[in-house]
Amino acid sequence: MSDTGLDNEFGPATWAGIEAAWTSWGRLDQDVIAPLINPAFMGGPAWPGLRQAHSITRRTDGILLASSGLADPTTWDDDEPTNGFEVEVYAIASDLPVDSDTMTVAGSWLGSVVMAVSDQVAHLGFRFTDTLTRSRLLTMALPHVELPDVPDHYIDSDDGAVVMIGLTDAEIPNVVTGPLSPIRLVNIKLLTRAEGRFCASHWRGSNYARREVARRLAKQGRPLYSGLNRPSVV
Repeated sequence: MSDTGLDNEFGPATWAGIEAAWTSWGRLDQDVIAPLINPAFMGGPAWPGLRQAHSITRRTDGILLASSGLADPTTWDDDEPTNGFEVEVYAIASDLPVDSDTMTVAGSWLGSVVMAVSDQVAHLGFRFTDTLTRSRLLTMALPHVELPDVPDHYIDSDDGAVVMIGLTDAEIPNVVTGPLSPIRLVNIKLLTRAEGRFCASHWRGSNYARREVARRLAKQGRPLYSGLNRPSVV
């Protein structure tokens, strides 16, 4: 899947387009969060170009943590090259100190959530993007993912959290133009336990429930932001 020639030809334009989206929101750090040993070599999911990282963008009212590598230029055995899985995921924390150093962000609940979802996207590949295209909004459980300092009302009975994936707002572009294919920038929103259960068990079905929670979150304001002091909308 990784191709040095493809990276050399299409990598700079890919990364410049994504970075332009993040810098339109805040100040992008030069340092990224990356493992010393690629988890793909230790049984973890393989990211498209085998480059697995996360970038940090900051401004006075939040920290944005995003995957960096899910949309890297990639060759496929049975199809034309694409910008990886044509997606990068991100979440914005409203209540982490904006001067937190790189390792503090990586070890925070924000780091745990974004990295867990990033790995799920890498595991699912185009099944994730196809499902998101059909449903527009998804919920994903993160069982047994350690979330430091997260209050109990965000944690379900299986010691996991639930996130909503796909909320949109004008603050962040939904799509950037990649040199090989469009790249979606997909928001991750940490839900309260009540919100997650509402999405899973509403009598009118999960699609209706997700749309209803999304409507209430939009009405609450700042729908792209996650925070541990946010009142539940359910």
